[in-house]
Amino acid sequence: MNYKDLFPMFKNNPGIVYFDNSALTFKPQTVINSGIDFYEKYSISTRTADSVLGIQTEEVIHETRKKIADLIDASANQTIFTSGTTDGLNLISLMLKDIIKDGEIIFSYFNHSSAIVPFIENLKNNNITFKYAKDNEEVLDLINEKTRLIVLPQLTNNFNVFFDLKKIHQKSKKYGAYLINDAAQAIAHEKVSLNDCDVIVFSSNKIYGPTGMGALVIEKDLLEKIVPQKWGGGQVQSIGSGCEWSAKNDIKKFEPGTPNFAGIFQFNAAIDFINSLGYELINKLETAVANYCYDELKTIDGIEIDSKRGDKIILFNIKNIPSQDIASYLGHNNIYVRSGVFCAHKFHELKQYSNSYVRISISFYNDYNDVDKFIKLLKEMGANFLEFL
Repeated sequence: MNYKDLFPMFKNNPGIVYFDNSALTFKPQTVINSGIDFYEKYSISTRTADSVLGIQTEEVIHETRKKIADLIDASANQTIFTSGTTDGLNLISLMLKDIIKDGEIIFSYFNHSSAIVPFIENLKNNNITFKYAKDNEEVLDLINEKTRLIVLPQLTNNFNVFFDLKKIHQKSKKYGAYLINDAAQAIAHEKVSLNDCDVIVFSSNKIYGPTGMGALVIEKDLLEKIVPQKWGGGQVQSIGSGCEWSAKNDIKKFEPGTPNFAGIFQFNAAIDFINSLGYELINKLETAVANYCYDELKTIDGIEIDSKRGDKIILFNIKNIPSQDIASYLGHNNIYVRSGVFCAHKFHELKQYSNSYVRISISFYNDYNDVDKFIKLLKEMGANFLEFL
């Protein structure tokens, strides 16, 4: 099967080779149609719940919440809609402001900046020391009676560093520390489970869903300890004569204002789409292309690869050519990659890494033909590069 046939982007951009899937995935027609369906068939607020369309829209919202929860071994009443991973990480860092005090927070050197900066900004006045680990064993060694919080990616958007969240969670629980899983990358490639952490955040745009949608899913005991950090309509139960007011006693108290209805409809369709494929097939397809790409890259003169065979994200440089120039050259020839540090600024402190890379990130819809076009252009680059500049 040619999976590209499911995605209008390939039809509308003939010949495109897209290797920036860690940043944003293309949308299948089913996801696009679900957004159109909302605007054309349901386009009212759920505040108009006493109506056929209002009830149907509310049912889709509940259904989407449940599908998200089922995907990651949680429940619907633990699942908060967000505008994406960054929004979710900012929210949970604010929610923990009154809980995480007088101790240590552990990050990895490979965290996305969104999985570092919100916690620094919102918790830096709570007598917190911030620590960084370079691998799984170092995380485990750092966990002690002072540890209050651990924030890690299940998969990184750069180097394929493995964090055994199950093992880390088991140790963190012994010291009463919480573990946050930044699942932005993992959710597209492998099983993610709330059984292995206390909080999960991810974006729908990484699983072929809409931009501007995500989920923040919180373990039940922790959820009972935190309070909303946004205020407005839809979450209020009552307001007293003075300053007193009460919030609704359900998950919607964390979601004030008019929801992104169209985005939720599309999120629903995206989960159906990824479930229809299954992680086993996704892994099989991606691994085959990743292996082929790695082997072909090794034939390029001057190539320096900082990834392993089988990694779905491949980082490389070519001697004496800046990574940004390579990415620009490829991009002007309809091959889309990324260059730089990919918002993971701390890994520079580990001296074995370059200060910039070209990144290829592979999806199940990439194929050998994509790799062949990419490799051919790289091999021709020497002859054409000066002309391009």
